[in-house]
Amino acid sequence: MILLFILLALLMLIGLAMPIAFALTLVSICVLAYSGIDMLMLVQRMYRGTESFPLLAVPLFILAGQIMNHSGISARLIDLARAMVGAIRGGLAAVNILTSMFFAGMSGTSMSDTAAVGGVMIPQMVKRGYSAPFTAAVTASSSTIGIIIPPSVPMVLLSAYMGLSTGALFAAGLIAGILTAVGLMLMAWWISVKRQYPVESAFSLAALGKTFIRALPALMMPFIILGGILGGIFTPTEASAIAVAYGILAGSLLYRSLSLRAIYRALVESAVLTGAVMFVTAAAHTLGYTFTYQGLGELVLGPVAALDLGPIGFLLMLSLVLIIAGTFLDGIAMMFIVVPLFLPSVQLLGIEPLQFAMVVILCWGIGQQTPPVGAALFITSVIAKVDVIRITYANLPFIAVMLFVLLAVIVWPEGLVMSVPRLFGL
Repeated sequence: MILLFILLALLMLIGLAMPIAFALTLVSICVLAYSGIDMLMLVQRMYRGTESFPLLAVPLFILAGQIMNHSGISARLIDLARAMVGAIRGGLAAVNILTSMFFAGMSGTSMSDTAAVGGVMIPQMVKRGYSAPFTAAVTASSSTIGIIIPPSVPMVLLSAYMGLSTGALFAAGLIAGILTAVGLMLMAWWISVKRQYPVESAFSLAALGKTFIRALPALMMPFIILGGILGGIFTPTEASAIAVAYGILAGSLLYRSLSLRAIYRALVESAVLTGAVMFVTAAAHTLGYTFTYQGLGELVLGPVAALDLGPIGFLLMLSLVLIIAGTFLDGIAMMFIVVPLFLPSVQLLGIEPLQFAMVVILCWGIGQQTPPVGAALFITSVIAKVDVIRITYANLPFIAVMLFVLLAVIVWPEGLVMSVPRLFGL
């Protein structure tokens, strides 16, 4: 048991210098070999980690997001967001956040959101006089909405691991995602008023109608996905396939902006990203088996039960652990390392699994905003040409908004998490 804790501590350091999937696998190999377990068990567990029908939605949702990204959809969504909120002080910051919210309903990952929206919005905002760190912070923080508002690849992974309904978890993320977007826009507006950032243009109903019609085919994707899932027409896995087909149809026939070369690039990028995600998933599943074999869950459960924290206290403690772990570990690795340890306590305390899952997802999003391992930070840093430390400092007010949403989900799960799934009978 001591060996496992030492290896876990080293994992946080190793993960900075080598791919996290290799680090996770290395821990499992060392512990299982030390315990005398046949290494064939390692291979079997890695295979079983990805042997799940719901996980088939992961590569398809990634591909759907890449197709929409390469078809120039982001420009039309930005035009619509500009017509909606461009008239307020610091309008481009609100446009950035609102566009990320629109794009979140298509991409399923924060990385696609950051690259698609940030590549267009960051140069525009800097040109209009916004400070580069503030611009990068707005882009990085708003990309987190991509994993909260469905469809969400992390939600697919977590629901498959916990045995939850993916559709129910998608529904549980709707209110929290919208609340996050509204909170980020309010914070961006408040900062913009203090710094006197510019107003873009007067509100025009005609411009709103025109841009809405141009963006309507793109906006239909999340409605098709969520409407079909919540209405019981198709499963989340089937929805991911429909999203790919619709993305190709919309990009090539409706917008006429998706070429064969663009489809090829989307396929290649999706394959690379899917390979990385599924390798980490397989490795993390093996590490979860290692935890179970070593009895680590029971070891954690005893002290937690002795503390008598109650559901709210437990979730606050869990959030602190997840956020700290998220500063050093990739989101998938962080989820698969911490969730198996605390899942028995969730069952003991009678916490709703959907609430627990949403806490994990929100902490995952916060972890993407904190160095030294923050995916959203590094992508934004490259696009904006601003160092990570300056972005992090400018990002603190937006991280505070995410922490507020996390606290609200912990304190009021009935309204923010459970209401929509129960409305649709999920």
